[in-house]
Amino acid sequence: MELSKPLNDYLERCCQSLFDDIQNDRINEVIQLSDVAAVNPKRHLTKGSLARCVEMANLSTSGSFPNDWCRKAYSGGMKFMNGDTILARITPCLENGKTAYINFLDEGEVAFGSTEYIVLASKGLLPAEFFYFLARNRAFVSYATNHMNGSSGRQRVSAQDIEAYRLRMPSSSQAALFADFARPIMEEILNRSLENRRLSSLRGALLPKLLSGEIDVSKVEIPTPPNNHFVFPHNPMRFAQMMNYTTNRLGRTAMEATIDAILAQMQPFLSSQQLRQLKHVLHFELIEKIHEQSTGPDEKLLPLFLTAKEVEGCSPKTIAYYESTLMHMTQSIPKPYTQIDSNDLRKYLNSYESKRGAGKVTIDNIRRIMSSFFAWLEDEDYIVKSPVRRIHRVKTATVTKEVLSDEELETLRDSCAAPRDLAIVDLLASTGMRVGELVGLDISDIDLQERECIVTGKGNKQRPVYFDARTKIHLTAYLNSRNDHNPALFVSLGGSNERITIGGIQTRLRNLGKSAGIRRVHPHKFRRTLATHAIDKGMPIEQVQKLLGHAKIDTTMHYAMVNQSNVKASHRRYLE
Repeated sequence: MELSKPLNDYLERCCQSLFDDIQNDRINEVIQLSDVAAVNPKRHLTKGSLARCVEMANLSTSGSFPNDWCRKAYSGGMKFMNGDTILARITPCLENGKTAYINFLDEGEVAFGSTEYIVLASKGLLPAEFFYFLARNRAFVSYATNHMNGSSGRQRVSAQDIEAYRLRMPSSSQAALFADFARPIMEEILNRSLENRRLSSLRGALLPKLLSGEIDVSKVEIPTPPNNHFVFPHNPMRFAQMMNYTTNRLGRTAMEATIDAILAQMQPFLSSQQLRQLKHVLHFELIEKIHEQSTGPDEKLLPLFLTAKEVEGCSPKTIAYYESTLMHMTQSIPKPYTQIDSNDLRKYLNSYESKRGAGKVTIDNIRRIMSSFFAWLEDEDYIVKSPVRRIHRVKTATVTKEVLSDEELETLRDSCAAPRDLAIVDLLASTGMRVGELVGLDISDIDLQERECIVTGKGNKQRPVYFDARTKIHLTAYLNSRNDHNPALFVSLGGSNERITIGGIQTRLRNLGKSAGIRRVHPHKFRRTLATHAIDKGMPIEQVQKLLGHAKIDTTMHYAMVNQSNVKASHRRYLE
């Protein structure tokens, strides 16, 4: 039983290392926790009903599985279900790390615990396991500790402060990678912990009978332990990948410490010669063998490809997207790149689409990235022929996307209570700039006299965009209302005066749309609206292309939805 704890601790460190890497990825946008997680979600439990209860004393300070639980009548407290993360919000339990991931309940079962718990539940955008490792993250614990309020000795952090915690939103590929990595590990930890619980219960029942002599084991034949004592995840390739990743990230020292912990637990049962042999086997299997795999040819090809893309001028975001997409493919197809064929890739794309409910556009994007990678392998003579050549472009349905009408734009303007929001709506509507370009603007980039500004678009390409007189008036009013010294054009409200984020603008526009009764208001809708209105009013498509900053005119045509009434009028003018 004691052997499982160091293994469980090590597996958790694997996941924590991956989580920390994602949170350190500065490409990812910063969001509030409330955007992706429900804090203290409503769960139904009838007072007086018998339910499982996890007391504060039974939360572990280092592991995901509670030390124990009991069944008793519900009389109050925080309620939770499978997939939730619970953590202490009161001192000193919060600082000590009392946290648990709930995955041991029956389907649909609701359990309860202390009123001093914070419950985190995924809203579906990120895997549930993500929030357990968030609760274990040092930056999160430090934030929660610093936001405690109350009298000395009874300080606690509020749910509102937890909701306001700012974290980096993983990309969809990073979230999928984390789910594939963490889910089997958490299931393995659950299985080990449940087995330990059963063995502990059995020991408690048998030990008094053994001591009293009620049970005689002198003639019991002890069976030889099976060779497969260690129950690693069912997929050996997956386990090898996990060990590969964590050996590289955590280093040989951490793995050696785990081996030493295993040997210490096995010392009462093995002779010195057997311990030496076990150490040799563990060292070879968990360090040397994994190190050999990590330096194999496949491990070097992907970094070389990404370096080539960087030399070609791809942006950091593009390179990160390539890397996460190809890493997921590599982990899903347990073959060297030189042995992957077209059928392997077709099965992977089909599985990805069915399991994740991905759209055809997403699948074709993955196909294009794989095509670029295997074409590079072919050009560099690592493979004879790219297996993606036989996989044709994925056909996607043409969907007519909505634009904002003049009436809807006026309604949105009327809904803006803050000068900043009105300036944002006008600037997006009159320039059609990307939301990433908007958040990067500084006050110095704006020329109010000429009603233009310089934006930095994709690939760090700069271009001028132009705004109307109404936007100039509202921008001037907003800037005159500012009393901070931040060079950013748009800053957050509430006194922090930090540069506004992409997520902040998206959330603000979504809320403005809801209050105005307008569906699906988002920054990109303003861009599509501008392109459509410009073409409807006769602006040449080449000028619209320059205005939007598109490298290819085909992209501009995808944005612009020509008004059907204009098509009808043109038909009557030219063809009748």
